[in-house]
Amino acid sequence: MSASALRRSPDRESLVEGEYSFTSEDFQRISALIYEQAGLALTESKASLVYSRLAKRLRILGLPTFKDYCALVASPAGAEERGAMLNSLTTNVTRFYREPHHFDHLLDKVLRPAIPFLKGGGRMRLWSAACSSGQEPYSMALTVLSVLPDAPKLDIKILATDIDSRILAQARAATYPDDLVDTP
Repeated sequence: MSASALRRSPDRESLVEGEYSFTSEDFQRISALIYEQAGLALTESKASLVYSRLAKRLRILGLPTFKDYCALVASPAGAEERGAMLNSLTTNVTRFYREPHHFDHLLDKVLRPAIPFLKGGGRMRLWSAACSSGQEPYSMALTVLSVLPDAPKLDIKILATDIDSRILAQARAATYPDDLVDTP
């Protein structure tokens, strides 16, 4: 009997065909945990994605079943793995000036009208949620500098956040290959 056959439980139907049995109950437990931890709502249409990303975690941890994985991540001892699960389930899509119309809007509707206000001592706070590896917030900063070269002397701040701790570390490092810089 193969290792994958041993991992499968014959009385539980798997949502996804693969090395491990991945039942609706497993999916619902993972979905509830990820919603509780990060507010991510996963529907069963994402079962294949969840399976493929977390099957790697089961292999790394040497766990025989998703049921065992669910028990681990739900336990107090699974706090570190819950972080790894979250990182595995997030999708990091970014590039400089991604969605150019957003930067046009920032420039035309927010920054240009605010120049007198900012130069008069006003403050501006910009937020790049789900910043991934940081290209969007740096694009925001470059957009600000394009109309306000003295921005470092003004009260303008950009907050960049993401729920994936690995990708956020890349954003903090702010090191990008030249071929990734694509200005409009």
